[in-house]
Amino acid sequence: MEKKIEKQIKEASLLAVELYKELHQWPELGNEEYETAKKIKEELERIGIPYQTMLDTGVVGILNEEKAHKGTVAIRADMDALPITENTGSVYASKKPGLMHACGHDVHIAILLGTAKILAEMKEKINGCVKFLFQPAEENVGGAERMMEEGCLENPKVDCILGLHVKPELEAGKIEIPYGTVHASSDSFQMIVNGKKSHGAEPNRGIDAILVSANIISNLQGIVSRIISPMENAIITVGTIEGGTAENVIADEVKMKGTIRTFSKETRQKIFTSLSRFAVQTAKCYGASARVIYQPGYAALVNEDGITSKLEKIAKNELGEEKVSVLREATLGVDDFSAFLKDTPGAFFFLGCGFPGKENCGIHSEAFLVNEACIYTGIEIETSMVLQLLQPKKINEIRKGRES
Repeated sequence: MEKKIEKQIKEASLLAVELYKELHQWPELGNEEYETAKKIKEELERIGIPYQTMLDTGVVGILNEEKAHKGTVAIRADMDALPITENTGSVYASKKPGLMHACGHDVHIAILLGTAKILAEMKEKINGCVKFLFQPAEENVGGAERMMEEGCLENPKVDCILGLHVKPELEAGKIEIPYGTVHASSDSFQMIVNGKKSHGAEPNRGIDAILVSANIISNLQGIVSRIISPMENAIITVGTIEGGTAENVIADEVKMKGTIRTFSKETRQKIFTSLSRFAVQTAKCYGASARVIYQPGYAALVNEDGITSKLEKIAKNELGEEKVSVLREATLGVDDFSAFLKDTPGAFFFLGCGFPGKENCGIHSEAFLVNEACIYTGIEIETSMVLQLLQPKKINEIRKGRES
């Protein structure tokens, strides 16, 4: 990287660190990121990037729109926090009781704004258009698909998209690049089991919905172990169960909620079908009834190999091979960045944010703390990727790949 850009990255990262500390103190839940969005708009105005608002709290900055015909690259940062009480002891800890940026989205915002600052300063040299997507509600209802419905990848049309997520298990200054499937799909279900109420001393006069539910839960594990191929990964988890009114009364109704995690569409559909069948038939054995209500969630996140390969090459060139790891195995975690990759090629990678020689708390923990040094690395990689991907030869390769 040129010395001039290195200097710009250092300056931008210093400002981004201060912005991160400010954002961290004022977390907001999904679809409530009004002050966060306001701060993002102020920063975009300060660096001279036009923007538009989507979904009330989402923000899309657009640089060099007049060059979109040459190529358009988008970069995404999610914005929302979690309903967790912070316990880090940090001097810039959350000032909102019960709310915390425990997933690093404040870091993602700061990195993207730092990248935007650098690219705005050299806009004349950039051979195309850049979209900066600040997306709400990744943690709850999913903002990515809804932003797409409002046209965030259109007008101008995005040729490829980039995303990152901090990873505390990995030291700051390092990154991990996954090929193929990165994250699983995630779906929710609610199950309602109906029996017949009776006195606990006369169980034969009733149909015990709690007993039925216990057997359903036990039988569900047979779906993964005996119906799904052992070469496939899948999880069925019942996370909540509610039923009964008194210790000496046979319960007539039980409600359960759970989650399903899979990697392939085929396995996902097979579990949907099998889960309903197992629940209904197990209930019938006891004279009870059961019904399952599905709530489809995020699809599996799958990187496009061509963009991922370019990311690996650029990262190794900028950071050194020893700081770049390639991942071939997916995780059963989720991220709604998957929606952006449905019809647009792109890559999602992990940015180390851990402290060297220290056991770091995982994301979604009340003790999750970020090593600020990761912000420099994030800005460096995002800036380099945009500059490289917007070269005419690479954009043509991407466009031909989409057409085929």
